[in-house]
Amino acid sequence: MDTRNDMLRLLKGRRQGFSLEQPFYTDPDYFKLDMELIWYRDWLFIGHDCELPKPGSYITVQIGDYPVVLVRDQQGKINAFHNSCRHRGSRVCNAEKGTAAKLVCP
Repeated sequence: MDTRNDMLRLLKGRRQGFSLEQPFYTDPDYFKLDMELIWYRDWLFIGHDCELPKPGSYITVQIGDYPVVLVRDQQGKINAFHNSCRHRGSRVCNAEKGTAAKLVCP
């Protein structure tokens, strides 16, 4: 099945003022394509700098299949990383937000 062409066909046939067809809400392939074509391509707003008030402050979010952690470093710069350790793949920050001197794998 060619999900992209199916999606385009349904969008072109959509009646104005009506909701999208069911696959847009329930089909995992539509969701995957939506994530790839829209959400994974551009910068996303996932937090405000006031949510990271001091060095070591962090917040975590899930963007599609990817867990992400935003952390303010010792110089005050905000960085984003995959929220998983490189050698075991386990989640580094389990809490939604917090403060840590260092981010280390559990």
